[in-house]
Amino acid sequence: MVKDFGILDERGYVITDASKKTAIDGLYAAGDVCIKPLRQVVTTVGDAGIAATELEKYISVMHKKTGIKPVVPIRQSGAGKGSLPKEEVKEEGLFSSDMLAQLNTVFGKMEKDILLKVFVKDDDVSKELLSYMTELGKLTDKISVEEVKDEAKAPVVEIHRNGEFSGLAFHGVPGGHEFTSFILGIYNVSGPGQGLSDEIREKILKIKDKVSFNILVSLSCTMCPDLVVAVQRIASLNPNIDAQVYDINHFGDLREKYHVMSVPCLVMNEDKVFFGKKSIEEVLEYINN
Repeated sequence: MVKDFGILDERGYVITDASKKTAIDGLYAAGDVCIKPLRQVVTTVGDAGIAATELEKYISVMHKKTGIKPVVPIRQSGAGKGSLPKEEVKEEGLFSSDMLAQLNTVFGKMEKDILLKVFVKDDDVSKELLSYMTELGKLTDKISVEEVKDEAKAPVVEIHRNGEFSGLAFHGVPGGHEFTSFILGIYNVSGPGQGLSDEIREKILKIKDKVSFNILVSLSCTMCPDLVVAVQRIASLNPNIDAQVYDINHFGDLREKYHVMSVPCLVMNEDKVFFGKKSIEEVLEYINN
C-alpha cells in the first residue's frame, strides 16, 4: 500500500522516527510493518500507543490550522465487506492472544511472587503506567501491584521480591521494545531467570561494592533492550547493583546532564558514561575496572 511512497527500507519495513512518524506529514506507522528485532516478545502495544498519541497531536494542530473538523463515521450493523457476524468478533484487551500465550509461558516458570510498586502523580504518564501494570497483574497470581502516590519519585515502577526492592526499576511506561526487557526483568528477579555460565554467575556474586546504573533508552530503540537485560540480570543476582531504566523521552534533564546524543546510554555511578548495546561480560568489565 505504501511501497511507492519512498518510506520503506531495503527489507520492506516502514521507516519511522521515535514518535512513529514517517517522512510524510500526517502518516504514522506501528506494529509489524515497522523495523523491529526478531528477539523481542512484542512491540505492537507500545508502538501503537506512540503512533496514536502523535497522530492525535497532528490532527489537533491541523484542525486548528484548517478549521476542518473530522466526521466520525457511524458503523452500521453488518456493514462493510467481509465483516464478521457479531458472535465471531472477539475483543481483546491490552494483550493479544499471542502475547498472552508468551506471557503465560514466562509466568509458568516464575518461582517467587513479585510485587510491582507503582509510584504515581497526577499526570498522563503515571495513569498509563498504573493501568499497564494493573492489567499485567491480572494475568497471574504471581504478580501483585501496589500504587504509591509520590510526586517527587513518579512515574516509576519498581520490582520487589520478598518485601525488598530488587534494584530493578523502570521510569516511564515500559512499552515498545522495552516491554520484553521488563518482562525478563520480572522473570530474572522471580527466578530461576535466564541461564548463565558458572563463571559469569560467580563474577556477579563476587561484586562487593555498591554500583548504580542509569540506563537511558527510547521505546523505539532496537539496541536498547540488550543493554537493559544485561544490567538487570546482574542486578537481579547481586543486591549491590542498582539498575534504573529511563525512557529518555520523559526525562529531558538526564539527556542534558549526560549530553546524550544517542541511545542506549549507560551511566555508572552518575559519572562514567558509555554508549551502545553491551553484553553482561562488558558490563562486568566496567564494574571491575
